[in-house]
Amino acid sequence: MPERNAKVLRGGKTSFKNMQEMFTYEELLMDFRKGLRNGNWRKLRRLEKALYQASLWYSRVQGAIINEMLVGKLSTLKEKLKATSGARVFKRGYEKAVELLNKGEGIFAWAPSLREWLKDPDYVFWLGAGGLRIAA
Repeated sequence: MPERNAKVLRGGKTSFKNMQEMFTYEELLMDFRKGLRNGNWRKLRRLEKALYQASLWYSRVQGAIINEMLVGKLSTLKEKLKATSGARVFKRGYEKAVELLNKGEGIFAWAPSLREWLKDPDYVFWLGAGGLRIAA
């Protein structure tokens, strides 16, 4: 059975294109607690904390939050709360790998195996941890 906001097309296929996202109190509370545990709650600005707490209260009292603009802002906050240090390092490494790939063939002329290394997740993580200094 398709989800409640999904549209069923011919042939039994389901379209999620116009499906509206929503957040319940339980989801918001779970991510709030995760953010408290991993220390990301204290990294949020005061206004972001106020918005999240107001959304927690509203979803507990009134029900799920379905406002498109508010859901978009809360999605960003939820990502910030759930971020781990390993994910941040990996993201930084991925950005460095993309930068190296975009620099051109000059690098690969003297380090031909670098192209294969950039496909290795362990090497990308090492890049993000500060393993290779790239001059700007």
